[in-house]
Amino acid sequence: MIQITELNKYFGAHHVLKEINLTIDSGEVVVIIGPSGSGKSTLLRCMNYLEPIQSGQIMIENQPIGMIEQQGKIKEMPQKQLNLIREKVGMVFQNFNLFPHLTVEENITLSPLTLGKVNKQEANKVANELLLKVGLTDRAKAYPEQLSGGQKQRVAIARALAMRPHVMLFDEPTSALDPELVGEVLQVMKDLAKEGMTMVVVTHEMGFAREVADRVVVMDQGKIIEIDSPDIIFQHPSQKRTKEFLNKVLK
Repeated sequence: MIQITELNKYFGAHHVLKEINLTIDSGEVVVIIGPSGSGKSTLLRCMNYLEPIQSGQIMIENQPIGMIEQQGKIKEMPQKQLNLIREKVGMVFQNFNLFPHLTVEENITLSPLTLGKVNKQEANKVANELLLKVGLTDRAKAYPEQLSGGQKQRVAIARALAMRPHVMLFDEPTSALDPELVGEVLQVMKDLAKEGMTMVVVTHEMGFAREVADRVVVMDQGKIIEIDSPDIIFQHPSQKRTKEFLNKVLK
């Protein structure tokens, strides 16, 4: 589903991602953990090219995203081509990013209607199905300001699913939520995983990583330092830095 090869990302002189190599299979749930500032969110944003890269390659279903080779030179992909590939990649952000002037239903139907994927009747039908999936059928006509944080995030997930993506990226989806609202969002994500959705999740929720992930990726200082099953990562990590990090977050 996603193939990342020798990826490097800089912010000015700061080398944020260093020689990243990662393959994510269809139907797999990969959770990325590590200390703040290790490059987790930046890596996730590179996967749908919200962050441009300086070298390396990212492939989505065997198609390069962002950078392509033309006449022997590496160039930025045309925006139209980039947008077509991005349609396969749903993204859920830390702070919801809902449009405040649109209802829940309008937030969900906006992209499919704007891109001409469906007509209004079909878009509303899909929106209602997705609201049922995330447990918010009674909130279709509400505005974001009338929702709790957990409800906003569930709407954001429904909005991303409305484009029928092949893979979902979650950038710390529960970090802006009050603790009692975290569970309702994680439950929706668990249900998606059971349905076979390919998911890449940056999170501090170690319980979710243990329960749902097929593999856990550990990052530190812009590098992937360890990749393994949750059992190995949490019980028998091979890297000293992983042990130090887990000792702090699992107390």
